[in-house]
Amino acid sequence: MKIRPTGYHVLVKVDPVDEKIKGSSLYMPKNEAKREHVGRDVGVIVEFGLRCYEGYEGCKSPADWGVKVGDRVEFRRYDGKVPRYAEEDESLKDFRLINDGDIIAVLESEDE
Repeated sequence: MKIRPTGYHVLVKVDPVDEKIKGSSLYMPKNEAKREHVGRDVGVIVEFGLRCYEGYEGCKSPADWGVKVGDRVEFRRYDGKVPRYAEEDESLKDFRLINDGDIIAVLESEDE
């Protein structure tokens, strides 16, 4: 199944949760890993809805706001919606639909 954001929504692929506890051979319980995944606040922009950033002063497109497809971004923890069919289609579990204004930073490496 493909997801196409509409309106002011941005489709973000959320960073996966490392289910193995760092420095040990222990694994996080499944329910804790699922809760941690829903609370992730960093990901990569996959696609914009057609009206993203319209209405913001001086903006006619996402580029005017300083974001583009492929950017690693930070957004408010727990914001957005996990796609409805993520429980049935495992390939959707790493995506979140968020509002354009909920992106609060673009993450760049020191080399850029």
